[in-house]
Amino acid sequence: MNKNLSLEAWRLFWVLVAGIIAGLMTSRLWPTIVLALLAYCIWQMNQLFRLDRWIQQGLKRSQTPNAGGLLENIISNIYRLKTSRKRGKKQLALLLGQYRASAEALPDATVILTSTGEIQWFNEAAEILLRLQTPRDLGQRIDNLLRDPKFRKFLRATKRQQELRLTSPLDNEVILSCRLINYGQDKLLLTVRDVSIREQLNRVRREFVSNASHELRTPLTVIRGYLEMMSADNGGEDELRDKIHILLEQTAQMENIINEMLTLSRLESSTLEASEGEALSVAQILRQLVSDAVRSGKAESDQITVTVDDSLCLIGIRAEIMSLCNNLLYNALQHNPAQTPIELQWFRSGSDAPCLAVNDDGEGIEQQHLSRLTERFYRVDSSRSRESGGTGLGLAIVKHIVQRHGGHIDISSTPTVGSSFTCCFATSRAVECVGDEV
Repeated sequence: MNKNLSLEAWRLFWVLVAGIIAGLMTSRLWPTIVLALLAYCIWQMNQLFRLDRWIQQGLKRSQTPNAGGLLENIISNIYRLKTSRKRGKKQLALLLGQYRASAEALPDATVILTSTGEIQWFNEAAEILLRLQTPRDLGQRIDNLLRDPKFRKFLRATKRQQELRLTSPLDNEVILSCRLINYGQDKLLLTVRDVSIREQLNRVRREFVSNASHELRTPLTVIRGYLEMMSADNGGEDELRDKIHILLEQTAQMENIINEMLTLSRLESSTLEASEGEALSVAQILRQLVSDAVRSGKAESDQITVTVDDSLCLIGIRAEIMSLCNNLLYNALQHNPAQTPIELQWFRSGSDAPCLAVNDDGEGIEQQHLSRLTERFYRVDSSRSRESGGTGLGLAIVKHIVQRHGGHIDISSTPTVGSSFTCCFATSRAVECVGDEV
């Protein structure tokens, strides 16, 4: 490149020299120099016109103009850019082919949409599951094909929810799981999966748990009745009385488990509309629960601190919210040493969502257990849980109640420092307390 630039400089130099010599010979120095430079410029313009014509003809190598100096540098740079661009196109085409091949191989229906919902591309699974056809459906709005109000709301929402489940408009027996994420520049990526078998298995499981719990409740009631009669008729045999007392405690524990299994089954099998419920003063509910815990001797009078926003109420189902608060409070009381400081908080989060937090300064929980605490019957310390009377279902009930009210539960804990259980509900369920909501 430097060699060509040097050649062009020498060319201009010799033009000037020739002009000076001619000017001296004709005694017209400056006009002759101007004519020499003008001739040089005309020659360069001709070279540029040849270069422009070559570019317009497609940069064919066979028609490359013969040139030197600066023009040769330009042609070399053009060739280099053309080669780099061709290489980039090949790589892009290869990547695009690999992407399409991988997308075609996915078992889930995959659809690429514009920001307004028009279909741009879909894989073979989408043709089978959603009955899309090429080219008939390309450019069509996806909500014109999936005519479900829930799906239209799901598509237009600015904040993407994790999953939407709906019945297939093509087959009432098919349950679809839809996920939508922002993709590329002003694009949406829709994935749809058939979860009919999973939903059927979950329904069978819920029905089995519900039916088994109902069937177990009656014989347990009979057993408890006879045990109470035996306890009342027993005279002075201390050993027999102690055994009957143990049997009554175990029977009560089994009844608690059955009742909570039925509660879980009911929560799983029913849905809650976004506006369903009544305005509840969570602050008053928490104060009442603390008062009951102190009066029953389960907590010390100065053990629990209540920090609440009395002006904040929650639209919810009273029995469920009371059960949630009760489970979180007694979870902290049961699984920590006596007199462990506990704080109850009711507040608005930074995102304006109504949140309930139960914090304790107790023993804490190891990190590997945190993600499983809301599973049914999961216990960090099974022996300690049995001694404290826990069923292993309390936090599972809490999770389902929070989800039914459009929220989520976050659990954080550090061994020897304490734990924090925070339930944040849907922002739309937060209202100002008016009158005597309780």
